[in-house]
Amino acid sequence: MSYTKFNRIFYKLINTILVILIGISLFFSLQSDILSIDKLTNLFIKFLFYFFIVLFISILFVKKKYLKSILIGLHKQESYIFWILFLSVFLYQVFLLHYLKASPNFDAGGLLSGIDHPKAANMSNYLSSNKNNRFIYFLNFFIGQLFGTDIKTFQFINILFIMASTLLTKIVGTKLFESTTTGYFAASLFMFYSGVQPLFLVPYTDTYCILPMLISILFLLIGFQSSTRTHISLYLLLSGIFFSICYLIRPSAIIFGIAIFIFILVNLKQPKVKQFIFWGIPSFLISMITVLFTFNIFISNQNIIRIDQSKEIPLTHFILLGSYGNPDIKDSLHGTWNQADVDLTLQQKSKSAMINVDLNAFSERTKQRGFSKTIKFYLQKYSNITDTGVIGYHRDGLWTKFKYDKNNTLGYKIQQIYSDHGIFRPNFNFIIQIIWLFTLFFMLCGLLKTPTWQFSVVSLTLFGGLLFLLIFESGGTKYLFQYIPFICFLSAVGFIQSANKFLKD
Repeated sequence: MSYTKFNRIFYKLINTILVILIGISLFFSLQSDILSIDKLTNLFIKFLFYFFIVLFISILFVKKKYLKSILIGLHKQESYIFWILFLSVFLYQVFLLHYLKASPNFDAGGLLSGIDHPKAANMSNYLSSNKNNRFIYFLNFFIGQLFGTDIKTFQFINILFIMASTLLTKIVGTKLFESTTTGYFAASLFMFYSGVQPLFLVPYTDTYCILPMLISILFLLIGFQSSTRTHISLYLLLSGIFFSICYLIRPSAIIFGIAIFIFILVNLKQPKVKQFIFWGIPSFLISMITVLFTFNIFISNQNIIRIDQSKEIPLTHFILLGSYGNPDIKDSLHGTWNQADVDLTLQQKSKSAMINVDLNAFSERTKQRGFSKTIKFYLQKYSNITDTGVIGYHRDGLWTKFKYDKNNTLGYKIQQIYSDHGIFRPNFNFIIQIIWLFTLFFMLCGLLKTPTWQFSVVSLTLFGGLLFLLIFESGGTKYLFQYIPFICFLSAVGFIQSANKFLKD
């Protein structure tokens, strides 16, 4: 695609904004208490000591040409390395599934327990209020009808969703950036955050939404790159289907759609974009509206759970939740669910009354803080969201309850690595945090280069996601996970650019 002066300025602006945001994330990540050594075990500290000695000697004495040879060798074998990692992580998760014996709590646990016992789990009231979780409830309901309702069944299916999402990350990364290396690296990084960390333990919208999101993006890409009108219409039709499924599972995961819309507006004069709009967008909208309309008809006519749609919590409620917290206490939660705000909203008799009381409470809360404390609050909240790659466990918890084995058994020792309060959990978190710091660093490396339209669309998506998390309910890294694929894409591009520069020097 050709670039006009306006395009270049726009792409540069987006990248500059994201440089600032990722720079702030890196600043907060370096201060994270995950890096504190007081909670690390003595054995792990010894390991770190010897590791850094070996690293120092390697940097000091290993010649540059050998490092280049290693990079070239890894590049040549990238396919084999990826598939070995992929299979290893899959088996690793199945192994953990056997030993961890953890069940999900809160919304995720309630939705699953509500499959067999909807009245005991109060599913009618819950789904009447929480429109955003209706689709995942019925999805799990029909999975339960087919495969049974044992929690391990859903956790295994969650593993399949995560591994399928990893493959889609590879395919989308390769197709978007026209580089198999980018696809392999981004997928490997995504696999680290989604598979090495046992997110499969909680079958919920956090992991479920990634697969339809990436499928929708893939069909968008194929449609955009197609030259025939029929193919454009067909692929955008398919994209619209998965876009609506993604929306039904987790509305905040469709930020990429808004980024694509802005990209189209910026490039309206491009012939390829004009063709895409004329032949693709109508198909996309038709399929999207059809799926959403069909699901609404299903909700109105199903007799599994009684749902009163007049009790739906409005979007303004999540803005109110997003403003909750004390800006003067760093370690408190910022912008999270809290009982007081929930009660305030649910006490109202109509949706319009809910909207009014939410907006008034939000306005009053912001006025009481004043300008400087409001800025301070949202900086604290941004820190809570992005200062670690440890998904869930750091503040808001991963919503798990462990059933521990007897002391000194293999199962017990494994549980001590992954449970919230496990003895070895800080060691595990420390390793993740180091990888997270490198992830952010290579993102900055990529963002500081001259941006391409592909890179800028991903940057715009991530910027929109971070802005959404700042405004609405979030407050922890669990909410960031839905945007991890885009972080992996940007970091992969930055790493490859840095590696290529190193090889040329």
